[in-house]
Amino acid sequence: MFANPTHESAHQLLQDGKVIEAIEAYSKALQINPDHADIYSDRGVAHLHNMDKQKCFADLNKAIELQPDYAYRYAAMAFAKNNFGDLEGAIIDYEKAVELDPDDAVAQNNLGLLLEQQGYKKSADERFARADKLSEQEDHLLEVIDDLDQQKPEAKKEIAPEPATSIETATEEVDTSSNSEEFKKIFTKKSQFKEFIRFIKNGFKIK
Repeated sequence: MFANPTHESAHQLLQDGKVIEAIEAYSKALQINPDHADIYSDRGVAHLHNMDKQKCFADLNKAIELQPDYAYRYAAMAFAKNNFGDLEGAIIDYEKAVELDPDDAVAQNNLGLLLEQQGYKKSADERFARADKLSEQEDHLLEVIDDLDQQKPEAKKEIAPEPATSIETATEEVDTSSNSEEFKKIFTKKSQFKEFIRFIKNGFKIK
């Protein structure tokens, strides 16, 4: 959920690849809501796109300071650290993320991927297995939800909107040559439930 309309416009600018304009808009959004962790986190991601390490870490650390018990804050920092070459620091932050939220399949997968790069195959496989199990459970729940939607269209009710998030991925290609159901890519964000599951069901492709 966006803190204010300026925050939403900043998000759209970043989606459109207008990084500098997005950073400026996030800064304006912070003038309206000066202690909003999501804005700091999002601006940190924008600084990452702009390869500004110092400002990126400053914003992501501020988001952690504002929400020290929110797993995604550490996952976002881990993603940034990995992109700036701090693999060990990224592992530490992903470990904190899964400590706070063991059911976060994205963080479990990303931690596994980094552990694999460090040569810790057994630990990595355990993380991949956990991520696979979580995705299977979520996939089953999605099928149940879809079945209920089809069976009882008259029972649909308006519900409060969920936070507007998007799947943003690293630049490397996904390895689809294996028959494994493991995720093989790092994400910058934890997506909305249905969007994330459909991403998995679509063969790791955004449609």
